[in-house]
Amino acid sequence: MKQLKTACFFLYVFIFSMLSSGEDFPVPEVIKDNVAFWKKIYTEVSLTEGLLHDYEYPLIIYKKINVGTGSSRQRRRIIRKEKEYIKSLINAIIQEPESTWSKEVKATAVLFKTYASENALRKAADRIRFQQGQKERFRRGLYRSGAYIDSIKTILAKYNVPLRLAYLPHVESSFRADAYSKAGAAGLWQFMRSTGRLYMNINYSIDERRDPILSTYAAAKLLSHNYKILQAWPLAITAYNHGLNGMKRAVAQTGSRDIGVIIQKHSGRLFKFASKNFYSCFIAASEIAENPKHYFPDITFAPPVSYRDMKTDYYYTPSLLAAAIGITQKELADLNPAIRPIIFRQNKLIPKGTTIHIPQVISLASVRQTLDNLPDSLKITSPPRPNYYRVRRGDNLYAIARQFRVSARELAMENNITRMNRIYAGQVLRIPGSTPAVKKAEPVAVALQKDTIVKKKAEPAAEEIPDTLDEILMAKAESVTQSNLSVKSTPSFQFDASIYSLDAHYIPEEQKAVITITVNETIGHYAEWLDIPTQRIREINYMGRGSSIRIGQELSIPVENERAMDIFNQRRLEYHMALEEDFYNQYKVTELKPKIIERGETLWDICHEDGIIPLWLLKKYNKHITLAYLYQNMQIWLPSIEEKTEVDFKQEANTEWRGLYPLYYEPGPIMQPYYLTQ
Repeated sequence: MKQLKTACFFLYVFIFSMLSSGEDFPVPEVIKDNVAFWKKIYTEVSLTEGLLHDYEYPLIIYKKINVGTGSSRQRRRIIRKEKEYIKSLINAIIQEPESTWSKEVKATAVLFKTYASENALRKAADRIRFQQGQKERFRRGLYRSGAYIDSIKTILAKYNVPLRLAYLPHVESSFRADAYSKAGAAGLWQFMRSTGRLYMNINYSIDERRDPILSTYAAAKLLSHNYKILQAWPLAITAYNHGLNGMKRAVAQTGSRDIGVIIQKHSGRLFKFASKNFYSCFIAASEIAENPKHYFPDITFAPPVSYRDMKTDYYYTPSLLAAAIGITQKELADLNPAIRPIIFRQNKLIPKGTTIHIPQVISLASVRQTLDNLPDSLKITSPPRPNYYRVRRGDNLYAIARQFRVSARELAMENNITRMNRIYAGQVLRIPGSTPAVKKAEPVAVALQKDTIVKKKAEPAAEEIPDTLDEILMAKAESVTQSNLSVKSTPSFQFDASIYSLDAHYIPEEQKAVITITVNETIGHYAEWLDIPTQRIREINYMGRGSSIRIGQELSIPVENERAMDIFNQRRLEYHMALEEDFYNQYKVTELKPKIIERGETLWDICHEDGIIPLWLLKKYNKHITLAYLYQNMQIWLPSIEEKTEVDFKQEANTEWRGLYPLYYEPGPIMQPYYLTQ
């Protein structure tokens, strides 16, 4: 009977796929050239190449250029030089008689006659755009898709979402579960935190955006909701990129639900090239994915991933859980990408109620029995109390250790504190209390012994301090400036809390606290960290539903007791730490460029001037200014961002830097940070 039900379900999926593959995804005449352009990008142009083309008429392709694998500065120089040459060709068409045109000018004129309107030449010089090729990336995405594509289609069918949308991750992430964008979108389906937390569990320990299956359920719900509101799949897909409210405004402004009409007529500050081309990218990617052998004749696919699921009844360390299952911590991490890497690196507790994927070949009953047989002392039922300390000016490690009744030596070791890497004001220290990470699988007995040892209460830090540690432990924390950094010193990778205004003034008698709004925070975040509705925060601040908040503004939040205050502070701190960790896991800052603020420029304009710069990163390199008060002719520093390469990951694999944070100090006019110049 079970086999018959399974067969019937897959027959339903097949029929649903056939019925939903035609009229749901029209290709209006206005976007056909865009679809053809993206097919070229995905299948013909390599990552070391790119096309210089017209922003509005993409098949006006002036030139394919090789940008190589050099630095972003080198690539920008090549692109800028080629753009200037193309501008000269366009100006020649406009200004010079046809009889004097060179071969290249004539070829450019033919492009405009073939693909553009008569008036297209007028501002063509301002519409030259570079698009990097994606051939190798798309090919790797096709291979990776084999692991999940069948499961994705099954989930989409449950929510009546057309199965063709299973190919949308080709556009979003190239089917990389660990994908992370500069804007903060994560996972196969590239959910932003604000949208993802409507459907998934996202906190410092768990980020379900990174789980291909759990995030697919979320994507299916979001796409289904978009369609219910917009009543057209092209609009629902575009809303996935541009936002539901943005597409509702587009429909209201144009009076149409035709994607072609909206692309031609809708205008909006955020409805730019990426949003206008998102549906075209999807059509191109899905057509390739439906016939992959035509474009990549020798393509192969990853085998489907299969596993069993279990939910944890208690809090466990990764080392203990991996040992109980009988796999390595790396295998546990690979199977469970929703568990954030920091949990494995620091062997933090995996929360109770977490869905754990275990290998299909391992008996779920045997794992349950092993966990049931653990001593009660290792079955932790409540979350640990906050275990961070934010260093203040004048602190020293010895005094901090005494405050938390831990070993000063262990506190230094836990945070990689050395004579060359002392504490500084704003640094966040981890208080020892969790098991050191175990790299290889261990017998359960060994893991039990280690986890039992750390449960013993630490003695007050009154141990003798060796002379070699005395200077380190007693040194007072100072502000980090260029004067106390050596160009030849190895850069310290730590989180710098001083760029955020995280202090909270708790008023017990009024059951509230006063905080200062800092970068990347919203009322929704505060409500989430307090486990209350946003309306309670609005009421205590006499704010209407449409009221907004701004960086630097003071805000009152309802806090019942000190425990609630501790939890809020921890969640707030971990939110900012997670943003930095996720970013530095995938990106690096390669250089700093000075910029003079022009009249009328906003923070949004600055962060999107040359790609995307996260607002917190802009603040990190402009610690000396108040972002809420920009003015004309102010000088700021813009960080240039690049994705880390395999070489970067290999270099980090043998160091303690991976996943931590580069030490901030204000860049000077002469001396550049050491780690940015190597």
